[in-house]
Formats: sequence, C-alpha cells, structure tokens
Amino acid sequence: MVNVREMLKNLVEENNLLNEVVEIKISDTKLETSRIKDYPLMSGKEILLRANFKGCGGDAFTDEPVEFEGTVKEVIENGNNPAVVATLNAIMRYLGLIDRTIHCSGDEPEKCAKELAKMLKNENIKKIGIIGFQPAFVKEIVSQFGAENVIVSDLNPENVGKIKYGAKIIHGEYNEELIKNSDVVLATGSTIANGTFEEIWELAKKYNKRIIFYGTTIAGMAKILGVERFCMLGR
Repeated sequence: MVNVREMLKNLVEENNLLNEVVEIKISDTKLETSRIKDYPLMSGKEILLRANFKGCGGDAFTDEPVEFEGTVKEVIENGNNPAVVATLNAIMRYLGLIDRTIHCSGDEPEKCAKELAKMLKNENIKKIGIIGFQPAFVKEIVSQFGAENVIVSDLNPENVGKIKYGAKIIHGEYNEELIKNSDVVLATGSTIANGTFEEIWELAKKYNKRIIFYGTTIAGMAKILGVERFCMLGR
C-alpha cells in the first residue's frame, strides 16, 4: 500500500527534520487563458497548494484547500493528504532528491504539451489514454494523434460526457477500460493527492501498460516509487 504520510515520516526522521517549520499556502499561479479557457486551476475547480520549507517549494493539487504554518510533525499528525504531499515535495527538493516541484505558468502548459506529443510521436505510439482532464495536453494530443486514438477520463461531473477538443470525456470509473485500450497512459500526478493513484498504478501493471504521471504533485512519490514522470517546464 502506498502511504505518503509514512514516506514523509520516515524521510524526516532519517534527516532529523520532524520539528522544523513548514508553511503551506494557496498558490497564485497564473496560466495563459487566451487559447485555453478551461484549466481547472483557473476556473477554481482545483487549488494549488504550495509548501515552503527552508526556501524550497513543493506543490500539490487539491479541491480541498488548506493553509497551515507549523512543524512537519504537525502536518503528518493532521493527515491532510494534499498538505502531506506538498510538504514531501518541498522537503525532497530541499534535500536535493528531486527537481521541478513548482508548477509552470503562463503558456508553458501548452509548450509542455507540444514536447510530450513530440516524444510520443517519436516513439510511434498510436493509442493514448489520458487520466485527468488537462486541457493543454488533451488539445495537443488530439491534434497530433486524432480524436479516434485518444481516450480521456475525469472525475469532474462538469466535464464527464462532454466533448473537449474533439475527445469525449468519460468518467474515471471506466479507467480500467481506458488503460486496457491504450498503448500508453498519461495520468495526472494529482492522483497521489486525491487517493486514486494506487488503483490506477495497479491497473497499469495488470495490463502491462506504460504509464506516465505528469506534473509537479507527484514529483516526490515518483522518485520514491520509481514511476515515470513527465514535467518539462516545472521549476
């Protein structure tokens, strides 16, 4: 079982950081919306938490914002998973174990999407599953591979059943079908914060599918678990 709290607890105990102070605030990251207007971050559907630990930042997406200042021990005891994830990312960044823990801004998600599509093209990937509606990725992947070769799932009822950038958005309860019918799966790293990571990871292993988790939220756990991560322009 993947237990982020235990991972963080072990890490800080090993490095004697349990009683050090961490500050967690809601990030004011701004994305360019002239071409893409439905980023969950900009519509208020999701919030980006940012932990600051000794000058190093770590992010985690959540729809349950919380702000906090206190010791790492208190973060662990409080048990708020997005806060734990953000703190893990900030501390692992401080320890030099990971990079790209701060979300990109402006039009960088679109640039990142182009790099991702180029990478998949170069690898001759045909069918792509996308878990978690990331509009820049969906738009570019559909443009490059065709809507008939892209399956997208999401948990937001405002997206499910809609056609977005040519792709129909199915509910996340059908992720097994999505994974089974894809050559490669792109999954939002926020799954590590919202509790859906383990099921998706196990399904990818069950069907022997390559899965790439993208973004900053999963930076620390991707390193710990050895899963593939894509995040070209995070800071």
